[in-house]
Amino acid sequence: MTSNIGAIHTEIDQFFHPRKIALVGASADYRKLGNSILMNLLASEVETFPITKNREYVMGIKAYGSLSELPEPVDLVIIAVAAKYCPSLMPEVRKAGARHAVIISGGFSETGSNGKQIEKDLIKAAKQAGVRFIGPNCVGISNSRLFNGTFTMMPERGNIAFVSQSGALGGMTIYLTKAKRIGISKFASIGNAADVSFTEIIDYFGNDPKSTVIAVYVEGIDDGRKFYQSLREAALKKPIVVMKGGRSKAGSRATLSHTGSVAGSTLVFNGMLKQAGCVTAPTFDSLLEICKIFDYQPLPKGRNIGIISNTGGAGVLATDAADDFGLEIPELDPSTKKELKQILSPIASIENPVDVVASGGRREYRITTELLLKDPNIDALLVICAVPTFAGMTQTEHAAGTLEGVRISAIGKPVVGVWLAGDVGKPGKDLLEMNKIPCYDEPYLAMLCISRAVEYSEWLGEHQ
Repeated sequence: MTSNIGAIHTEIDQFFHPRKIALVGASADYRKLGNSILMNLLASEVETFPITKNREYVMGIKAYGSLSELPEPVDLVIIAVAAKYCPSLMPEVRKAGARHAVIISGGFSETGSNGKQIEKDLIKAAKQAGVRFIGPNCVGISNSRLFNGTFTMMPERGNIAFVSQSGALGGMTIYLTKAKRIGISKFASIGNAADVSFTEIIDYFGNDPKSTVIAVYVEGIDDGRKFYQSLREAALKKPIVVMKGGRSKAGSRATLSHTGSVAGSTLVFNGMLKQAGCVTAPTFDSLLEICKIFDYQPLPKGRNIGIISNTGGAGVLATDAADDFGLEIPELDPSTKKELKQILSPIASIENPVDVVASGGRREYRITTELLLKDPNIDALLVICAVPTFAGMTQTEHAAGTLEGVRISAIGKPVVGVWLAGDVGKPGKDLLEMNKIPCYDEPYLAMLCISRAVEYSEWLGEHQ
């Protein structure tokens, strides 16, 4: 098994580390995918060879009429032409020196019987030529440290490996990495997965030293047992966050027409994910947010959550959310409460959740953060700030105090922030995230993310 995984790792790795790429279907027309892909490749750190029959130069770069005209061998071929031409391109890909291709083109099994036949012909031609391919009907792939072989933007550079069955949804998630400042290491849109499978990509990401967590968007799979085994083996090495599409009956029908795969029973699928050690993302927006806590923070050693806030209402909402997710809000150690009473305002609450009240600033956040992290009854800390703009307080002082408390305590417990007040809270939120403390806009999402970290930590403890 180990040697087989090693072989898969080496083979898939070549998709993500090409030095020379040929693009079949390169275009100077900004309305075509071949233009967007070419622009992204030209902005990458790879040598690019446009292939088109229409022009001698594309965007100022020497173009070639076919793969057979290339002046030197390439490592990867990206294809963005009509489906009917793709099978006949496979021998040319191999003759051009490449054993790997990414087929962006749609019009295959997702479109009906005619498309299914073209896909079968493509699989046969690729196998005969000795070519592995990702797709068809996909957005492409990227390695944020090297190249962007998609028609969407290059993601923020980071440590989350992302594999998506949906091309457009995967592409939109990449745009979110910019807005949320969440970094991606490698991205693979697998589309119909006619050759390279979900399991191969997950095996590869599980062994990738540049990826600390794996994000998965899946609609349907053909081999459930292989998928389970792949997820489980990868989950023993790093967290996997899965978002499942096609959970409803109507969604299952949509899945079949989208990627040509069968969605299957949601209850069975969710049970499989839990047994495999994966955690789930209930919404599109939460997928990367959950990944972020895994990427930024250590795993919690238990379910006991400490809460700090300067507004009692937010503390109440966080406590309710903790209960929804089966987390505990324990009593603080008597020594912790004694010290809090000495340093906080007389009207502050020294119970968990701790309310430092609106007058609490940098000093109060620093000392309270330190004390709660040192408390033996606390496994993880949620720090909430409503960012008062009165009494001379700055927009970042509560965040600065939190960071100081974390450093002084020097305890490896996870810390998560919730910074309220929208744009007023953004400078403090940015300061925390620059220092790898994930910060959310509201308590419920923060508790969701903490609960998934607890869930994975407990599974890992049982299986290592």
